[in-house]
Amino acid sequence: MDICSGLRKVVLMPKVTFVVPVYDGDVYLSETLESIRNQSMKDIEIIVVDDASPDFTPELMRWFLEKDPRIRYHRMETNGGVCEARNFGNKEAQSEIICVSDQDDISTPHRASFSYFYLMKHKDINCLTSAYWELNVDGEKQTQYFPEDMTLEYHQTEGSVWMHSSACYRKEDILKIPYRQVDGATDDWIFLDDWLAAGMKFKTTKHVLANCRRLPWGVMNIMRSTKGMRPSYIL
Repeated sequence: MDICSGLRKVVLMPKVTFVVPVYDGDVYLSETLESIRNQSMKDIEIIVVDDASPDFTPELMRWFLEKDPRIRYHRMETNGGVCEARNFGNKEAQSEIICVSDQDDISTPHRASFSYFYLMKHKDINCLTSAYWELNVDGEKQTQYFPEDMTLEYHQTEGSVWMHSSACYRKEDILKIPYRQVDGATDDWIFLDDWLAAGMKFKTTKHVLANCRRLPWGVMNIMRSTKGMRPSYIL
Protein backbone atom coordinates (compact mmCIF):
# COMPACT_ATOMS: atom_id res chain seq x y z
CA MET A 1 0.00 0.00 0.00
CA ASP A 2 1.42 3.38 -0.95
CA ILE A 3 2.31 5.70 1.89
CA CYS A 4 -0.09 8.39 0.67
CA SER A 5 -3.01 6.00 0.25
CA GLY A 6 -6.18 7.41 1.79
CA LEU A 7 -4.40 10.67 2.64
CA ARG A 8 -6.25 13.98 2.45
CA LYS A 9 -4.25 17.14 1.77
CA VAL A 10 -2.39 18.44 4.81
CA VAL A 11 -2.51 22.24 4.98
CA LEU A 12 0.32 22.82 7.46
CA MET A 13 3.87 21.64 6.85
CA PRO A 14 4.59 19.50 9.91
CA LYS A 15 7.17 20.65 12.44
CA VAL A 16 7.63 17.13 13.85
CA THR A 17 7.28 13.66 12.32
CA PHE A 18 6.55 10.57 14.40
CA VAL A 19 7.78 7.36 12.73
CA VAL A 20 6.04 4.23 14.04
CA PRO A 21 7.19 0.82 12.71
CA VAL A 22 4.61 -1.91 13.26
CA TYR A 23 4.76 -5.68 13.18
CA ASP A 24 2.00 -7.81 14.71
CA GLY A 25 1.15 -4.87 16.96
CA ASP A 26 -2.54 -4.18 16.43
CA VAL A 27 -3.36 -4.85 20.12
CA TYR A 28 -1.65 -1.69 21.38
CA LEU A 29 -1.23 0.37 18.21
CA SER A 30 -4.44 2.36 18.69
CA GLU A 31 -3.38 3.55 22.15
CA THR A 32 0.04 4.51 20.81
CA LEU A 33 -1.42 6.47 17.89
CA GLU A 34 -3.97 8.21 20.09
CA SER A 35 -1.18 9.44 22.36
CA ILE A 36 0.53 10.92 19.31
CA ARG A 37 -2.63 12.33 17.72
CA ASN A 38 -3.41 14.18 20.96
CA GLN A 39 -0.18 16.15 21.07
CA SER A 40 -0.47 19.79 22.16
CA MET A 41 1.46 20.69 18.99
CA LYS A 42 -0.97 20.03 16.16
CA ASP A 43 1.25 20.56 13.10
CA ILE A 44 2.77 17.09 13.16
CA GLU A 45 2.68 14.07 10.89
CA ILE A 46 2.54 10.40 11.83
CA ILE A 47 4.12 7.83 9.53
CA VAL A 48 3.13 4.24 10.27
CA VAL A 49 5.29 1.65 8.50
CA ASP A 50 3.64 -1.77 8.55
CA ASP A 51 6.35 -4.42 8.19
CA ALA A 52 4.01 -6.94 6.50
CA SER A 53 2.12 -7.63 9.72
CA PRO A 54 0.07 -10.85 9.81
CA ASP A 55 -2.60 -9.23 12.04
CA PHE A 56 -5.36 -6.61 11.57
CA THR A 57 -3.06 -3.60 11.23
CA PRO A 58 -4.25 -2.77 7.66
CA GLU A 59 -7.91 -2.71 8.76
CA LEU A 60 -7.07 -0.60 11.80
CA MET A 61 -5.09 1.85 9.71
CA ARG A 62 -7.91 2.30 7.23
CA TRP A 63 -9.97 3.65 10.12
CA PHE A 64 -7.17 5.96 11.28
CA LEU A 65 -6.54 7.29 7.77
CA GLU A 66 -10.17 8.37 7.55
CA LYS A 67 -10.02 9.94 11.00
CA ASP A 68 -6.81 12.00 10.79
CA PRO A 69 -5.22 13.49 7.63
CA ARG A 70 -1.89 13.86 9.44
CA ILE A 71 -1.40 10.08 9.36
CA ARG A 72 0.49 8.42 6.49
CA TYR A 73 0.58 4.65 6.12
CA HIS A 74 2.80 2.29 4.15
CA ARG A 75 2.66 -1.50 4.16
CA MET A 76 5.84 -3.33 3.17
CA GLU A 77 5.39 -6.15 0.67
CA THR A 78 7.63 -8.45 2.71
CA ASN A 79 8.89 -8.44 6.29
CA GLY A 80 12.28 -6.73 6.31
CA GLY A 81 12.74 -6.04 10.01
CA VAL A 82 12.40 -2.98 12.19
CA CYS A 83 15.57 -1.27 10.92
CA GLU A 84 14.30 -1.28 7.33
CA ALA A 85 10.91 0.01 8.51
CA ARG A 86 12.45 2.83 10.56
CA ASN A 87 14.76 3.85 7.71
CA PHE A 88 11.87 3.92 5.26
CA GLY A 89 9.78 6.13 7.53
CA ASN A 90 12.69 8.47 8.27
CA LYS A 91 13.33 8.98 4.55
CA GLU A 92 9.65 9.82 3.99
CA ALA A 93 9.47 12.35 6.85
CA GLN A 94 8.52 15.86 5.72
CA SER A 95 9.82 17.62 8.83
CA GLU A 96 13.32 18.30 10.09
CA ILE A 97 12.64 16.79 13.52
CA ILE A 98 11.74 13.08 13.88
CA CYS A 99 10.40 11.43 17.03
CA VAL A 100 10.85 7.69 17.53
CA SER A 101 7.93 5.56 18.70
CA ASP A 102 7.51 1.82 18.98
CA GLN A 103 4.08 0.34 18.33
CA ASP A 104 3.18 -0.16 22.01
CA ASP A 105 4.78 2.83 23.79
CA ILE A 106 2.98 6.01 24.86
CA SER A 107 3.97 9.61 24.11
CA THR A 108 3.08 12.32 26.62
CA PRO A 109 0.97 15.25 25.32
CA HIS A 110 3.77 17.83 25.15
CA ARG A 111 6.41 15.56 23.64
CA ALA A 112 6.37 17.04 20.12
CA SER A 113 6.42 20.62 21.37
CA PHE A 114 9.19 20.07 23.92
CA SER A 115 11.34 18.08 21.48
CA TYR A 116 10.92 20.57 18.66
CA PHE A 117 11.78 23.69 20.62
CA TYR A 118 14.64 21.97 22.45
CA LEU A 119 16.39 20.86 19.27
CA MET A 120 15.71 24.20 17.59
CA LYS A 121 17.40 25.97 20.51
CA HIS A 122 20.24 23.50 21.16
CA LYS A 123 21.91 23.02 17.79
CA ASP A 124 24.79 21.10 19.39
CA ILE A 125 22.51 18.27 20.57
CA ASN A 126 21.91 15.52 18.01
CA CYS A 127 19.53 13.29 19.97
CA LEU A 128 17.17 14.16 22.83
CA THR A 129 15.78 11.45 25.12
CA SER A 130 13.91 11.61 28.41
CA ALA A 131 13.08 10.14 31.76
CA TYR A 132 10.27 7.60 31.53
CA TRP A 133 7.88 5.29 33.32
CA GLU A 134 7.79 1.57 32.74
CA LEU A 135 4.18 0.52 32.15
CA ASN A 136 2.62 -2.88 32.66
CA VAL A 137 0.59 -4.63 29.96
CA ASP A 138 -2.45 -2.50 30.89
CA GLY A 139 -0.55 0.76 30.54
CA GLU A 140 -0.36 1.42 34.29
CA LYS A 141 2.74 3.17 35.65
CA GLN A 142 5.07 0.92 37.64
CA THR A 143 8.64 2.25 37.92
CA GLN A 144 10.15 5.58 36.90
CA TYR A 145 13.67 5.93 35.49
CA PHE A 146 15.93 8.97 35.18
CA PRO A 147 18.73 7.89 32.81
CA GLU A 148 21.99 9.80 32.61
CA ASP A 149 23.00 11.70 29.49
CA MET A 150 24.07 9.03 27.03
CA THR A 151 27.82 8.88 26.43
CA LEU A 152 30.09 6.17 25.06
CA GLU A 153 31.32 5.39 28.58
CA TYR A 154 27.78 5.18 29.97
CA HIS A 155 26.63 3.04 27.04
CA GLN A 156 29.40 0.54 27.71
CA THR A 157 28.42 0.02 31.36
CA GLU A 158 26.13 -2.84 32.33
CA GLY A 159 23.78 -0.55 34.22
CA SER A 160 23.11 1.95 31.45
CA VAL A 161 19.44 2.61 30.71
CA TRP A 162 17.63 4.71 28.15
CA MET A 163 14.35 4.72 26.28
CA HIS A 164 14.49 4.62 22.50
CA SER A 165 10.81 5.59 22.17
CA SER A 166 11.53 8.91 23.88
CA ALA A 167 14.23 9.82 21.35
CA CYS A 168 14.08 12.53 18.73
CA TYR A 169 16.71 13.59 16.23
CA ARG A 170 17.15 15.58 13.05
CA LYS A 171 16.34 13.98 9.72
CA GLU A 172 19.68 14.99 8.21
CA ASP A 173 21.54 13.11 10.97
CA ILE A 174 19.57 9.86 10.83
CA LEU A 175 19.87 9.76 7.04
CA LYS A 176 23.65 10.03 7.37
CA ILE A 177 23.81 7.31 10.05
CA PRO A 178 20.68 5.13 9.54
CA TYR A 179 19.60 2.08 11.48
CA ARG A 180 21.29 -1.19 10.61
CA GLN A 181 20.50 -4.77 11.49
CA VAL A 182 23.03 -6.81 13.48
CA ASP A 183 22.20 -10.38 14.46
CA GLY A 184 21.83 -10.82 18.21
CA ALA A 185 21.46 -7.10 18.93
CA THR A 186 18.49 -4.74 19.13
CA ASP A 187 18.13 -1.87 16.68
CA ASP A 188 18.36 0.76 19.42
CA TRP A 189 21.59 -0.68 20.82
CA ILE A 190 23.31 -0.62 17.41
CA PHE A 191 21.93 2.89 16.88
CA LEU A 192 23.74 3.97 20.05
CA ASP A 193 26.94 2.16 18.99
CA ASP A 194 26.96 3.94 15.63
CA TRP A 195 25.93 7.40 16.77
CA LEU A 196 28.26 7.53 19.77
CA ALA A 197 31.17 6.28 17.65
CA ALA A 198 30.43 9.11 15.22
CA GLY A 199 30.61 11.67 18.04
CA MET A 200 26.90 12.48 18.12
CA LYS A 201 25.87 14.33 21.28
CA PHE A 202 22.93 13.10 23.41
CA LYS A 203 20.89 14.84 26.09
CA THR A 204 18.39 13.27 28.49
CA THR A 205 15.77 15.60 29.95
CA LYS A 206 14.15 14.93 33.32
CA HIS A 207 10.79 15.76 31.75
CA VAL A 208 8.95 12.55 30.82
CA LEU A 209 8.32 12.63 27.07
CA ALA A 210 7.25 9.01 26.59
CA ASN A 211 6.55 5.84 28.58
CA CYS A 212 7.67 2.28 27.87
CA ARG A 213 5.32 -0.71 27.99
CA ARG A 214 7.03 -3.97 29.01
CA LEU A 215 5.41 -6.97 27.31
CA PRO A 216 6.07 -10.73 27.57
CA TRP A 217 6.55 -10.98 23.79
CA GLY A 218 8.71 -7.87 23.47
CA VAL A 219 12.06 -8.12 21.68
CA MET A 220 14.09 -7.77 24.86
CA ASN A 221 12.14 -10.50 26.64
CA ILE A 222 12.54 -12.87 23.71
CA MET A 223 16.30 -12.24 23.79
CA ARG A 224 16.41 -12.67 27.57
CA SER A 225 14.52 -15.95 27.28
CA THR A 226 16.99 -17.38 24.75
CA LYS A 227 19.80 -16.64 27.23
CA GLY A 228 17.93 -18.17 30.17
CA MET A 229 17.56 -14.78 31.87
CA ARG A 230 14.68 -13.67 34.07
CA PRO A 231 11.88 -11.93 32.11
CA SER A 232 11.50 -8.18 32.54
CA TYR A 233 7.88 -7.72 31.49
CA ILE A 234 5.32 -6.33 33.95
CA LEU A 235 1.88 -7.89 34.40
